Amino acid sequence: MTEEKPKITKAAKSKVNSGNRKLILAAVIVVTIICGLVLKAFFLDPRSTDEQLAAIDAELAIPDEENAAVYYRRFFSDPNNAAILDDLYDYTPSAYCGPWADEEYPELAAKLEKHRALIQTLHDISEMKQARFPVYPEPGTDWWEMLSYMRRVTFLLSWAAANDLAEGRTDAAFSKYECQLRLPRQLEQQPGTIHNLVGIAIEAVAYGNIREAVMRDETTPEQLKSLERILEIPTDRVEGHAEIAARVERLIDDKEWSQLPLTGKLKHWWNGRNIRAERAEQKRRQRLIHLRLEATRKAIPILFALRRYKDKTGAWPNTLEAIEPKLPEQILIDPQNDGPFVYKRNEDGFIFYSKGPNGIDEHGSYRSPADDYPSWASKINNTPEGNVEKQEE
Repeated sequence: MTEEKPKITKAAKSKVNSGNRKLILAAVIVVTIICGLVLKAFFLDPRSTDEQLAAIDAELAIPDEENAAVYYRRFFSDPNNAAILDDLYDYTPSAYCGPWADEEYPELAAKLEKHRALIQTLHDISEMKQARFPVYPEPGTDWWEMLSYMRRVTFLLSWAAANDLAEGRTDAAFSKYECQLRLPRQLEQQPGTIHNLVGIAIEAVAYGNIREAVMRDETTPEQLKSLERILEIPTDRVEGHAEIAARVERLIDDKEWSQLPLTGKLKHWWNGRNIRAERAEQKRRQRLIHLRLEATRKAIPILFALRRYKDKTGAWPNTLEAIEPKLPEQILIDPQNDGPFVYKRNEDGFIFYSKGPNGIDEHGSYRSPADDYPSWASKINNTPEGNVEKQEE
């Protein structure tokens, strides 16, 4: 009588296969870690990420007395200044506001008058030509907090400038726009994404204010020239900026990786494909933000030309062709889609906008899924049904 071989159930097979998979996974992880250590030992920079980031800071360093970042740090770290700015921020809830007289907001007007020297100090620091912030402003440090303050103080400058306009202090208002534009110019000197994104946010506010000033009926031709001079503030990027920026971003990734617990690293490794997709999407969004800013930079000179045409003829032109000879050809090309900007007359004046990344004229609508980007509009279509609404930007 022959012995029957014991039957292996499906459950048992599944358990064995599961155990094998775990062993294989563990072996792969061990090999990956060993290979990583070997690579680091023989091929990669043996210094820690902190040491390498510090080396880049040293490479970019300038004397403290020439470094605007040092003065900003002292300014925002001063408890008295921080308390004043926090208090004023409560009165300035948004980055945009129309001209307002002292009698409309008497309490805020009084505070702005009292702290005029503080705003002047900010302006003075912004006039310094060079700024070197740490390439990695670690979250929770005063350098990180300072970036938040720099953006918030932009709101204060907008409100103070709006009050200056209403009270007839036009030069004082324009000096605040200048300060708003110098801040991002200093941030653009840094090879890190966070500095550039904060700079873009501040620059967008500055351009919004300048745009409104250009379109004001009260703005004189001489004042238009003053506003144009503000736009001439140059960008002064560090030599080899792109290469340094790539090194910084790689090191920041390495630093964030090193701070993950083992379980986090395993999860990160296992989900590598999803993470790569998320990073690609993040890069895509950052590129769109940059292109939108570039579109705004080009749109502003066009608004100047439109305003001068109206001052000369008494009416807005029917098409952009009327001002084309007065502008460089590249100014009229929308960087978001390499096509023309859209200009249309309406009963209140005109609307002027970019067709956005998709290059489709969606009648100025910027509500998803439409992606047009308004530069100026007395009235603009923001609904799929075609209703006309006031633009509130």
